[in-house]
Amino acid sequence: MSSLASFLKDFVRLNYSVDEIVERYESWVSEDMYMILTRWNRAEWKNEVYAVKCAKRGNDVYRSRVQSRFKGVCSRSEELVFFNPNDRGLKTTKALWVTLTYDVKLCSFMEAWSNIGVEFNRFMAYVRKQFGKVSCCRVFESFENGYPHIHCILLFEESFAVFRDAKGQFRIHEKDVLARSWHSNIDVKAMSSLADGLAYLKKYLLKGIDFEKADSKGLKTLALCWTFRKRAFSVSGSFRKALTDLIRDMHNSNRVYSVFLIWRGYTRRKILFDRFCIC
Repeated sequence: MSSLASFLKDFVRLNYSVDEIVERYESWVSEDMYMILTRWNRAEWKNEVYAVKCAKRGNDVYRSRVQSRFKGVCSRSEELVFFNPNDRGLKTTKALWVTLTYDVKLCSFMEAWSNIGVEFNRFMAYVRKQFGKVSCCRVFESFENGYPHIHCILLFEESFAVFRDAKGQFRIHEKDVLARSWHSNIDVKAMSSLADGLAYLKKYLLKGIDFEKADSKGLKTLALCWTFRKRAFSVSGSFRKALTDLIRDMHNSNRVYSVFLIWRGYTRRKILFDRFCIC
């Protein structure tokens, strides 16, 4: 039976190509492994034996665990709306969708996967220096050529003014400031709501956690994350707290507004109160 440890020894020695890495990964993940557990049943005076299927990156147990963890991040995110894309006038947001690519001219795909974690941490340190507190939720993905890129949601305490570009995409003026800290191409979009951003992030995540349904890029993502020991997705420790704080602040703001309208005798006061207040 193949193992990751034996593969890594061969990988360092033989300098595998992307396709060879994928082939070795498919051989590894296709072999189910079980953990044998025993428990002494004192009532029936016998030893009970259980077989539990182990999680392997890409199999059904692994997929279920990752989905469960990501679901916890998404809880209540639908309550966090920053602006209505169809409204006119000033729009602001506290959440950005950022994609960080990797220039193939810089190094080999192996060096890129080895370095990208450190380089992303350096990028986040720069962003915090420029804009203060920011939390992050990110996933890795592989291009067809084997080079990595990162999709992430950055959640800030301060707000950014939003404008629509020639292609109808929502952007911020501070994109060039963010780009200074990354060595390759960077794309920055303003998010109107956190639920939409997390749904988009989930789409990329699902492509890289399900071996049975993975396309070519999904297989490369699984195989290369397996080889270079990358987590399917990562959430900074402050991300969940930032979500909770933002939701509470927005609800409190709306509650004050609705009560003010009721005091002024607004004819739809009951509808507004039901819509905005938390019981």
